[in-house]
Amino acid sequence: MQKIKTKSFVLIIPILIFSGISFYFYNLIFTTLKFDISKNKWSRANKYSYVISSFDNKILSKLSRKFEIDSSQDKIPFFLKNSFISSEDKRFYKHNGIDLKSISRALFQNIRSGYVKEGGSTITQQVARLLFLNNDLNFQRKIKEIFISLILEFRYDKSQILKLYLNNIYLGSGAYGVNEAAQVYFGKLIEELTLSEIALIAGLAPAPSIYSPYQNIEIAIKNRNKVLESMHIDGYISLANKNKAIKEKINLNYQTADHLIDDKLLINFILEETEKRIENKTNYKFLRIKSSINKSWQDKAQKISRYIGPKELEFALLSIESNTGLIRTMVTSKNPSINEFNRVISSIRPLGSTFKIIPYAAALIDGIKLSDRFEDLPTCWGNYCPKNFSEEYGGSVSLIESFKSSSNIVPISITKKIGLKNIINLANSFGLGYEQEFKEFPSLAIGSYGDNLLNITNAYSAINNNGKIQSPSILEKIESFNKQSIWVNKSISKKILDLKVNKKINKLLEKSVKEGTSKAASIKGKKIHGKTGTSDGNKDLWFIGSLDNLTTGIWIGYDDNKESELSSGNAAYLWKKFITEIYKIPIK
Repeated sequence: MQKIKTKSFVLIIPILIFSGISFYFYNLIFTTLKFDISKNKWSRANKYSYVISSFDNKILSKLSRKFEIDSSQDKIPFFLKNSFISSEDKRFYKHNGIDLKSISRALFQNIRSGYVKEGGSTITQQVARLLFLNNDLNFQRKIKEIFISLILEFRYDKSQILKLYLNNIYLGSGAYGVNEAAQVYFGKLIEELTLSEIALIAGLAPAPSIYSPYQNIEIAIKNRNKVLESMHIDGYISLANKNKAIKEKINLNYQTADHLIDDKLLINFILEETEKRIENKTNYKFLRIKSSINKSWQDKAQKISRYIGPKELEFALLSIESNTGLIRTMVTSKNPSINEFNRVISSIRPLGSTFKIIPYAAALIDGIKLSDRFEDLPTCWGNYCPKNFSEEYGGSVSLIESFKSSSNIVPISITKKIGLKNIINLANSFGLGYEQEFKEFPSLAIGSYGDNLLNITNAYSAINNNGKIQSPSILEKIESFNKQSIWVNKSISKKILDLKVNKKINKLLEKSVKEGTSKAASIKGKKIHGKTGTSDGNKDLWFIGSLDNLTTGIWIGYDDNKESELSSGNAAYLWKKFITEIYKIPIK
């Protein structure tokens, strides 16, 4: 009886092991077969190729779309296709996902050289790693890779596998796929690349960080020449083409005279706004997007942002053309190339004294005059006892004097007289109070509630536009590949302030810059309307100001809401620096 039990136990162990292995591979096969190309994270990155230009037709960004995996009409350019095949997988069209000859050759070369010189992985194996696995060097991962490669070859044709590879391969400097590599390294669409540029990109595949032209241009060119030699030997290019490509000088994106703009969040915002305009329209493959950005101003504003310190202190700037609502400048960060957060539209911060324009406007609408007097003295409203920023009080002051000194007491007194509900309604008509809903608390009057730089700048832009508010836009027009019009911006304004009231508000803003807390923004001989703003602990530093038909807002602060050593005067000064540079006004 004991012998029978022992024999049964001995039989059960291999059965369990076999069952476990069978389940493991069944699960692997099922997962791979269930894989949906359309839901691949990179396949949805951009539906169309695009060229984004500035308002004066300078190129800001270009990007080819990813290859459509399911479309046989979407062809891979000849040189691009064969540069990767020749350098990465010469027998791509002959194997079924696994190339035993290549593996044997790589093994022999590695043993002979004493280190890992060749990988031996096919393009299909690389796709398996890119989509399903990682780059861990272990036996288990290699077994998975082989099985997935065989399944991929069973499920997709060679063209589809190559497209998956070219769409997803990491080529350094944040570029996933050849379309992004063409943009990052050369500022071009795929179709615009020369043979030399294609070969350089293909040469990055084995080790993008080592062969990057941004890190070591000599090694990148050496690898490019290897790819060109391989293409010539394999019969894809002639000797004349090879020699011509080798002689061609490599001009990287940052070296060109009209290099692309280095702010991916600005570009993403332009694309998001484009998506809204072409929604429910034809499925375009290529768009020409004319933005409202002034590239020269954008470059100047970005340089000015670098004056801000310390390193972690952040900066955002926005300029709106007041009578059209067109956004001419948008700086999202001091470091746009690595920035992941759009501080112009996504950062909701306490508005501080920039909000005071709303209760003062409400007072003027209600019939209060600029000369009418208010008590600027320490006052409590229930348990709420605010102080003036400087802890100085003017006693009996006129409306215009209280605004000039940025009193905290007077705007709350105004709010109590007019009613918080009326203040909120007026703020809403200016486009404020939607990002963070305003509540009926006295501190609202002095900017305790938050909004973004876009909305508060647009509110001041409406005052600069005779009380007429526009919907801010970063787009001027969108066209198809052959320049047929798809969408054109039509400026529509809505009147929210009477002209007489608006003139009085502008008088308040002018006084603030000439004689008050916003004096750091004053420019001799120029009529400037603006207001500084500071939140508790100098965590948020604002200045919003208008000159001629341009309204520009600046915000400075820490992302983690840390207190700052600077003041809103620093924001006002940087505003002045930006304005004097774009208008070429000499200042001391």
